[in-house]
Amino acid sequence: MAGMAVLAALFAAQLVPVERTNPPSSGALSAPPRIEATLKRACYDCHSNETRWSWYSRIAPVSWLLVRDVTLGRKEVNFSEWGSYYPATRRRKLEWIGRALREEKMPPWHYRLMHPGTRLTEADKAELEEWIESALATPSAQRSK
Repeated sequence: MAGMAVLAALFAAQLVPVERTNPPSSGALSAPPRIEATLKRACYDCHSNETRWSWYSRIAPVSWLLVRDVTLGRKEVNFSEWGSYYPATRRRKLEWIGRALREEKMPPWHYRLMHPGTRLTEADKAELEEWIESALATPSAQRSK
């Protein structure tokens, strides 16, 4: 009986819609090709308007968690909106990215489990750190496309 209730609840959960969107960009980040490639591979699913919504993003309750994670990720830093940020905001976001890299918080472990290609190598981390330091030292490197 309990199993039937769980199945009924899971079925009913599918009827609760979630909005998976990829709004248009308003000034994407301009970075060296290797940096851009690394960010696209490891960060853009949650931190841009170019999210690749996987098949399981349509199955509740996982869909609810994914939409929540992407919404929060885009609020923290959105590479598709980089050009709309004020210079001081870009600076804070670059500092946040550097901190997240050093503390190994990004990409999150649960995301890496399902997307092993998003793991950052030591070389990736070193290149990103160097790019961040350079961008923080040179305001023109923080511009949008």
